Amino acid sequence: MAKKIEVTGKTLRKVDFRLVAQRLGAKIVNIPELTREECATETYVPLGSPVMMAIADKLEIYHFGSRMLSNYGLSLDDAVGYRVLDADEELEFREECGKNDLRNGMMPVVRYYGRKPE
Repeated sequence: MAKKIEVTGKTLRKVDFRLVAQRLGAKIVNIPELTREECATETYVPLGSPVMMAIADKLEIYHFGSRMLSNYGLSLDDAVGYRVLDADEELEFREECGKNDLRNGMMPVVRYYGRKPE
């Protein structure tokens, strides 16, 4: 007769993302979301151009941000934060994107920020 085993906790080991990144030769990037008030201060300057994406989750924000910044000779290392813009911001950019697809007017637009040079 088979013996029943009762599992009382998680059986998978926790993944150490720092160790995985180190072994892959990768770097962990964390870019915080900034508020509108923080971006209005003289501490931050916009980097590159705004980016329109289907959904504004961390993976998309990092992926599209990295691609856009590389076009300007920058990387995610240069960004100290990002902000998902309100619907009333970057209207000209939204209009230009919306010419190709009417859904684009409803998609989130993200702007990346760096520190103002001293």
